[in-house]
Amino acid sequence: MRKQLKLGISVVEVILAVAIFMTFATGAIVVVLQGYGSNVLGAQETIASQFASEGIEAVKSIKNQGFTNLSTCGVNCATGTGITKTGGVWVFSGVNNSLTSGKTYTRTIKVEDVQRDAAPPNGNIVAVGGTVDPDSKKVTSTVTWNASPSRSNTITLISYLSYWEKPIAAKKNGMLLYGDGGTTSDAVMYRLLSGETGAWSSPQTIDFDTGASDKALRAIRLYASATRNEKIAISKHYNGATQYIYAHVFDGSSWTSTLLSSWNSGTFLDVRNFDGTYLADGRFMAVYSDNTTTPKYKTWDATAWSSQANTTNVGGIPNYIIAKARPGTNEAMMAVFDQSNDTNTAYFNVASWSSPTEHATGAPTNSTEHIDFTWSAQNSAKGALVYAAASPDRTINLRIWTANGTGGGNWTATIDSPQATGRLGAVNIDGRKGAEEFVSCVEDGSADITCFQSNTSPAWTTPANNILAVDTDPGRARSFDFRYEAATGTEGIAVYSEPNRSIPKLRRYNATTNAFEAQALELPSVNATMQTVRMRSLEESDDIMILMANNARDVYSVVWDGTNNQIYTDESGRAFTLQGTNGSDGLDFWYDFAWDKF
Repeated sequence: MRKQLKLGISVVEVILAVAIFMTFATGAIVVVLQGYGSNVLGAQETIASQFASEGIEAVKSIKNQGFTNLSTCGVNCATGTGITKTGGVWVFSGVNNSLTSGKTYTRTIKVEDVQRDAAPPNGNIVAVGGTVDPDSKKVTSTVTWNASPSRSNTITLISYLSYWEKPIAAKKNGMLLYGDGGTTSDAVMYRLLSGETGAWSSPQTIDFDTGASDKALRAIRLYASATRNEKIAISKHYNGATQYIYAHVFDGSSWTSTLLSSWNSGTFLDVRNFDGTYLADGRFMAVYSDNTTTPKYKTWDATAWSSQANTTNVGGIPNYIIAKARPGTNEAMMAVFDQSNDTNTAYFNVASWSSPTEHATGAPTNSTEHIDFTWSAQNSAKGALVYAAASPDRTINLRIWTANGTGGGNWTATIDSPQATGRLGAVNIDGRKGAEEFVSCVEDGSADITCFQSNTSPAWTTPANNILAVDTDPGRARSFDFRYEAATGTEGIAVYSEPNRSIPKLRRYNATTNAFEAQALELPSVNATMQTVRMRSLEESDDIMILMANNARDVYSVVWDGTNNQIYTDESGRAFTLQGTNGSDGLDFWYDFAWDKF
């Protein structure tokens, strides 16, 4: 029995020993395996982090090639893009990148706008509700991989890039056109503004018809190409019996002119039944009336004009035509106000025109510019149409167009602004850079000038001090204009006439507070009743060209210095200048200006 008992105790000891060994061995194995797993995950995270870092560094390289390259990934900038090397340099390509190193790692890069809670470059970066800083971008490089069949891992790196090397904006050249033959002679003059010296060239004549000199200028518009050293003017003329519409091409040194249409009529001389716009591919599109209910169009490709073609039947003979290409595309919106007091639009989808959309009938008059259209400076898919509805209409009617990216789009319902004092008169609208906002001003039947702000929802607001004048020129001419400063978009200016109508007034508009200044700035006198105002913003800076004409048919120019919030006085070309003294009737715009874009 003693021997058997000893044997039994030995077995128990063995079992206990084995159990103790297994316990410690299992723990050791777990520790070893966990350490191995951590090492494996650490190695994977190192690879992923390096892959993500490469994405950030590549975007920095793209930025260093040119800050505007950060927008070349298009819609993928905000949704996700890949990168690749082409010709030894990094470029955006595809929607992501893959790397296989034991595991498959997928990298997606996003390049997004930066918003600040004060006017850029000041202010703190905020996620929403701020003002877009055009000189900063947020770059996010995200790498994902499957660490195990049941677990996905992610590493995200964020970097903010700034346009610190941005050069000080050079002052641009520009061109002024104006009529100088009264109502009998066809003299059309042009002058060049030097960005380098700030001086005007001497006036030169555009001899568009060498066989006659009796086609007096009634209206003109000027456009600048962004793809070549070229400007195009479209003008309307009258010789006492026939109206003519011409297109004039300036190739940097000389002009060539082409007759677009003509018809016999002595009515509606003081309207602008034509317009034009440059498309993204560099072609210019001229849209014009031939005194029928179907406006015509031609395109210019830097070499020749295309054959004339129809747009669409708008139901009435056009008195005012607006044609504006959707930014970055070959699509265009045409808005028409006709002799039947109706407002219609049609959309060009790159190849053809849509059927017309009728927005209103029975506007207060058929000879006033009751219509305007502009694309948003912030969202190229959005456009805003303002117009007059049935008489007596005291509100600015607004509709927003949203392009669908495939040559079409749709309109929102109409929304009316708060009421002006009198019935609607001439109206304009301009879009703000940095926000989907517009300011629209109207000169009403009580000779008041009133402005309202709108967004693309659409919805209207009433800015503080929005009644600019209560006794402006009572005629149907547009004796006011409003333009945003194009570079920053945080301010704009309105120029208009008041009871002392030879003294133009200027008021600044603050987009952040949605308010016009209570106190107006007086500009130098135009020496007679100011009847029309036209302004042109310079895209690269906050300068704005201001043109003003009086009832003595004189035209003056002065440039607004948006950086210092004053008009220029130290440069002869940008300072207040009398340009011409023999324009046509004061009810229309027989002058225009364009800044260089090329």
